[in-house]
Amino acid sequence: MKPILTILACFVLTITIAQDDPNRFNPIDVFELEYASDPQISPDGSKVMYVRNFKDIMTDANLSNIWMINSDGSEHVPVTTSKQRDGSPRWSQDGSEMIYMSSKDGSSQIYRRWLKTGAEARLTNLTHSPGGLSWSPDGKWIAFSMFVPQDKASPVKPPRKPEGAKWADNPTYIDDMYYRADGAGYLKPGFRHIFILSIEGGTPRQLTTGDFNHGGRLSWTQDSKSIVFSANRHADRDFDPRNSEVFRLDIADGKLTQLTDRQGPDGQPTVSPDGQWIPYSGFDDRYQGYQVQKLYVMRADGSESRCVSDAHDRSVNNLQWAGNSQGVFVQYDDLGDTKIAYIGLDGKVTDRVDRVGGLSLGRPYAGGTYSVNATGVVAYTLVGEDHPADVAVSMAGTTGKRLTWLNDDLFGFK
Repeated sequence: MKPILTILACFVLTITIAQDDPNRFNPIDVFELEYASDPQISPDGSKVMYVRNFKDIMTDANLSNIWMINSDGSEHVPVTTSKQRDGSPRWSQDGSEMIYMSSKDGSSQIYRRWLKTGAEARLTNLTHSPGGLSWSPDGKWIAFSMFVPQDKASPVKPPRKPEGAKWADNPTYIDDMYYRADGAGYLKPGFRHIFILSIEGGTPRQLTTGDFNHGGRLSWTQDSKSIVFSANRHADRDFDPRNSEVFRLDIADGKLTQLTDRQGPDGQPTVSPDGQWIPYSGFDDRYQGYQVQKLYVMRADGSESRCVSDAHDRSVNNLQWAGNSQGVFVQYDDLGDTKIAYIGLDGKVTDRVDRVGGLSLGRPYAGGTYSVNATGVVAYTLVGEDHPADVAVSMAGTTGKRLTWLNDDLFGFK
């Protein structure tokens, strides 16, 4: 046992010395790490809004603020401040306003901010956190999804507790097939539904109903009269969870129109700028452990569906239209590197930037995200071997340019 104890003692001594060395990254330094997420390019391509994530050493909480920087790297300024959770910044059509989510008042709510004056208004008083914020093209509505709880009666009736008695909590009755999730634990009964809210605030209106989850990307049609989204509304959804379809939802009366119908996932639909096309990702499910997720395009009414990425043997996601409606930007992984590419409607693939990632500090996942404006300016999260996500931009026809160095004060170099 002596050799083992000697080795263990040396190991502990080495760790102790390393923790006292200011030139090494120590466990306590995790509270100083920052990273960028959700970069949103302005409509004219001159600015990027993004979420700046950090940790609070006193509460061990993950927090975030919204910052803005010019596309040339100048005027790097905060839009929101204080120890809170801000996220999902979205530009107005003319770039003069933004909407975003914040927990500054104790719960996650939607806010509207006028960028020139700094004036701000809280638009909601929600009981659950919203997600998937999407501003309508006419600037009048905000679409979002939100969890709606559902009461479920238990068939087990516990005996009546005597007054003043201290018993254990009642047992939890579960009859759902999908009842627990990684990172979330046991799920509360209920479903996610789509709502719309006037940009002036007020009471949100629920548009979807039924025992189905409606979430993910919400894409407006160009006339601001309908929302396109993906959901699994099949009766056997619990037994076939990947079999989602694309739907169009009319906001006037809540009418649902199913646009796809095949065995397999159809997701991430996005209406083209000219309103004529809807791309989506998916595959014909052959019930294999892994299948390549392809890019499909169909007419806005669901007709003439075809695959445009047959020649590309990598799964694509995060679909975003080019401004001329002649192609789609996509994100994909290749040999451990996440890239952004442009795929024309003729199927030609052109890589735009690489080294996209850096959104996870505690798990070995690449992550990464981007946004693109009508002229093809791409804002994205740039990662390297020596730093988590920073903000970068790529002008049309150019390689990426790094705009931020969020951790160089910690790492001591630039």
